[in-house]
Amino acid sequence: MRPCSRLLVATLVLVLAALPVLISAPSAVAATTTPSACSRTQVTLSATPDHSLYTSGTRVHVTVAVHNHSASACSYATGPFSPNFVLTNSAGVTVWGSCWFGGGPAPCADYLLHRTLAPGATYRDRLTWDQRTGHPDLAVAAGRYTFNVKLLGVTLRTTTSFVLTRPRNVTVTLADSGHHYVLAVGDLLTVRLLASPLVWTPAVSSDPRVLISLPEMNPVAGLFVFRAHAPGTARDSSVGNPACYPQCLMPSRLFFVTVTVRAS
Repeated sequence: MRPCSRLLVATLVLVLAALPVLISAPSAVAATTTPSACSRTQVTLSATPDHSLYTSGTRVHVTVAVHNHSASACSYATGPFSPNFVLTNSAGVTVWGSCWFGGGPAPCADYLLHRTLAPGATYRDRLTWDQRTGHPDLAVAAGRYTFNVKLLGVTLRTTTSFVLTRPRNVTVTLADSGHHYVLAVGDLLTVRLLASPLVWTPAVSSDPRVLISLPEMNPVAGLFVFRAHAPGTARDSSVGNPACYPQCLMPSRLFFVTVTVRAS
């Protein structure tokens, strides 16, 4: 071999010997750990309705909460059937539950989402019921209803209840103009401006978030129905104009009532 060839081989050997070892070493993977499942000594389970009393036809909201009161993180599972809940009437008949469709129990997707609950953290799930059940889907009767719930993998369950009542219907006439009324959420206000020589404009609510008009329940002119929709205060008003205006020069007249809607 010529001297220059030997020199090139020797140089290559030295270069290869000097390469870092990490080229052939396996890459390091950081180790991860999943917290153990939440236990009844770590978490508390609660179910809280927005109100203890609901009028018929209003939506019922129940918030299910899991709170980690321990110093360690833990894991839990949620999905279509977790939290698992059942609502029964006073006779013990189930009227609503998890995996519910078309007024009755139904198959639901078989999957779960595993979550981690940090120390001091709370998981919440707000559930909504429209007060309907069965086939066909019909409104339930007034009475007391009991809500039972449990979370998959956690040996805890809790119970709460609420009452459904018939809505109250308050009727006012022209003689009641200027008065103040207190209604509960779901109650009805009927404005009757019929026996009058005046032609009344449609009654309007100053705050539809509090007092909402129900035009489908106004069968004749001069009759206006409203539903108490949410806590707050609103003014319901209408203007009566003489049918002979302007020939008879009769004055117009303002009708109004003030309504305060209280929480149930």
